[in-house]
Amino acid sequence: MRIWPFFSYFFKYIFFAKTRQRLLFIAVVGLFISAFSLMVIQGIMGGLQRGLINRSKSVHGSHLIQFDSITNEPLDEIREIFRKEGIHFYSELESEVMLKYKNYVAPAKFHGILLSDERPTFLDDKDFSGIVIGSELASKIRLQFLDDLQIISPGVTDSLLGEVPRFVSETLSDYLYTELPEVDEFEVWGRVEIVQNLLRERGINQIRIFGNPDSDVLSRIKDFKTEVPFRIVSWEQMNGALVWSLNLETKVMLFLFISMSLLVSIAITTGLLIFYSKIRRDLMSFWILGMPQQMLVKLCFRFILILSGIVCIVGTVAGFITLRVLEIYGHDLVPDIFVERRFPIELNFNHITLSFLIPFGISVVFSYLSFLNFRKENQNFVSIVRSVG
Repeated sequence: MRIWPFFSYFFKYIFFAKTRQRLLFIAVVGLFISAFSLMVIQGIMGGLQRGLINRSKSVHGSHLIQFDSITNEPLDEIREIFRKEGIHFYSELESEVMLKYKNYVAPAKFHGILLSDERPTFLDDKDFSGIVIGSELASKIRLQFLDDLQIISPGVTDSLLGEVPRFVSETLSDYLYTELPEVDEFEVWGRVEIVQNLLRERGINQIRIFGNPDSDVLSRIKDFKTEVPFRIVSWEQMNGALVWSLNLETKVMLFLFISMSLLVSIAITTGLLIFYSKIRRDLMSFWILGMPQQMLVKLCFRFILILSGIVCIVGTVAGFITLRVLEIYGHDLVPDIFVERRFPIELNFNHITLSFLIPFGISVVFSYLSFLNFRKENQNFVSIVRSVG
């Protein structure tokens, strides 16, 4: 038996009939808006989070080899593996210091870099004749280009004139602006010899790895035996609080969106109940013409499912197209004060799937509840015929 004329009747009744149920039409529009807005929100939020993570990884690296103490081993084998695999890295001696210029003092994290290693992209064109300092940190202590400042190590003292913190003097040779507040306000880079001179120690305590090295490469490095024990820490482990907060942000966004989408379910339930009551006699006509009663009831539910699925697919596709348009022409909409000069967009299969499944799932659940009530009230068409007579 052909069912498409049956579906065509329902479609025309909802959208074109003079007695169409406007509440059900509003529910259909609500499903479209739900799928569309969820797609757009996920794409833009995912792009913002990806941009933040990529900027952080470009400065702090994707992995960090941390030694338990300062080591003076050559580590040539580890460096050779990185060079063969084309992985960017640099060795450093990191220490927390105080910067003093005139009467201004500020805490900082000093990265003493071994210049014989490969420099990361963000330090390629920097002048290491002195130190490279974050722009916000330089502004905090009123430091200008070629000014001399003191680098003080509070944890190391000289006993010549009492327990006086050890310090060295250096010149500001370059600025750094990474668009990461925690970097620009707190971190300094310079030659490894500066920190070694400050601490009176030879060697390094960390190796930063950039890019995405294969797990096989990391496994080979873990197998090396060194005098000083070390561990490999990923960016996610170094920034556990940030990763947790970004995941929480995503979950809260989805929770709030689902909660708001439940408002659409009210229109779906109410609209279907009114819709089913209006078409009861039309369904009875189909039954008189020979269509089985059980099939009539099932086709009503199938039609709602097909309509909801089509509307959610159209909303998802419309959201996808909107994101692509924003990705191409978004730079004309975002003001200059923002870090991202165009809408950052990230789309993956999970975003598309959630944009479709969440509104469609809500529609299925509440449509089924309305369908159960409809099936209970229309168990016997004979009684309806007698009531009409």
